[in-house]
Amino acid sequence: MGRFICALVVGLTFALSAAPGHGAARPVSNLNETGSLLAYPLIDNIHFTTIINIANTGAGPAVLECYMVTQGIDGTIDEKKDFVIELTGKEKFVWMSSQPYNQRGNQIQGFAGRKGYMFCYAIDNVYDQLEIGYDFLKGDATLLNPHMGVAFNYNAIPHQTGEVLGDRILRLDGNEYTMATSQIMFEGLAEVPCCIGGILAVASPGINFIDSMQPEFDINLFCWNEVETQFSRHVPFKDFAQYDLTRDLQLDIQSLFTLGWHCATTSTNPLWAVFHQSLGGIYGWGGNVFQDPRTNVPAVITLPPVPVAQ
Repeated sequence: MGRFICALVVGLTFALSAAPGHGAARPVSNLNETGSLLAYPLIDNIHFTTIINIANTGAGPAVLECYMVTQGIDGTIDEKKDFVIELTGKEKFVWMSSQPYNQRGNQIQGFAGRKGYMFCYAIDNVYDQLEIGYDFLKGDATLLNPHMGVAFNYNAIPHQTGEVLGDRILRLDGNEYTMATSQIMFEGLAEVPCCIGGILAVASPGINFIDSMQPEFDINLFCWNEVETQFSRHVPFKDFAQYDLTRDLQLDIQSLFTLGWHCATTSTNPLWAVFHQSLGGIYGWGGNVFQDPRTNVPAVITLPPVPVAQ
């Protein structure tokens, strides 16, 4: 009997620790699972048109609050706007973000001529807008240039939840929400003038909407070419950035000496990122970068308080 009870206790402990949505969140986001918070590292309605997809895989209704942080053609962050999306059970939400959306009670302005990043998270209702655990959200974004016939797609980065406090402070600390990684890895082709180009788009989840503070740090990259020669790169980061292969990263054929290369970052801050390339302005490809699950870093998103009802 004693052995049976001991085995039962061990089995229950394992089952509870493995069950999603109970206790502390796992330290690092699982990219192959749904989540309560979705991050879109690149929304570009200047060089592309960005189509956003969000799916509520749960059987019940869901309410999402989204923040769009964008800059204009001049390259400065000057808009932080939020909106609410109400979804029915199993609903797929599709929005061409350059155009206004006005369907089924959801009203969202268009973001034509702007680029940046977006994140959405589940809330209790449209009035209190307090974060809740609802790990049934998944999404992706498609960026297309209809004039050049270039397009690529990436998956939204999901963050799963543990014990959600509901105080309009999103803690990506491994307890409330899973953390993001500080080390990303990506590979591609060296930039060749007039032929091959590329962009690494990066956002970081640390942001304080009350004190108007966003992270400012260096992103350190270690890159290797096809014969394993190492090249180091150090680029400054603030708010949101799109790094050009030649101008910013020096990943061009003259600098690397081979066509193929791969890079890894050693930043001290969490990163949301996607990478895309184009060939002669005719073909385009890209998507999510690899995120090392061993280098998770906590971050906090402090949201503005909702006005008290009179």
